[in-house]
Amino acid sequence: DRLNFEKYMLAGRIHAIEHAGIAMLPMFAMCDRWDIGGMSTPYHPYTERATIFIYDGFEGGIGIARRGFWVAEDHLQRTLEVIEQCSCKDGCPSCVQSPKCGNWNDPLDKKAAVKILKDIIKEIRGPRP
Repeated sequence: DRLNFEKYMLAGRIHAIEHAGIAMLPMFAMCDRWDIGGMSTPYHPYTERATIFIYDGFEGGIGIARRGFWVAEDHLQRTLEVIEQCSCKDGCPSCVQSPKCGNWNDPLDKKAAVKILKDIIKEIRGPRP
């Protein structure tokens, strides 16, 4: 039905952002993508909206997620650039696919991820003088 289709499409958009964000975080924190976990969901009860979590893959954390928080704008901007600059059409291992995805990289929506990332970055930056 239509509602399930819309949830699936939203899931693909944020899932693509999650993967690219995990891949780019090592540019800002001393780690590699295997040190980071992630989860995205079209609706989370605590945020009451679509939510992407990127977290330390170590019990108790070692500061990777904290670092990601402090560099969020730069991290998301770099994530956007990587997705936009990738020459593939629908997503590939260089942009939004992950070698460690528990969902077999499904669903993913590269084009819509770009739009959502632009909106997120714009919101983080807030109004500019």
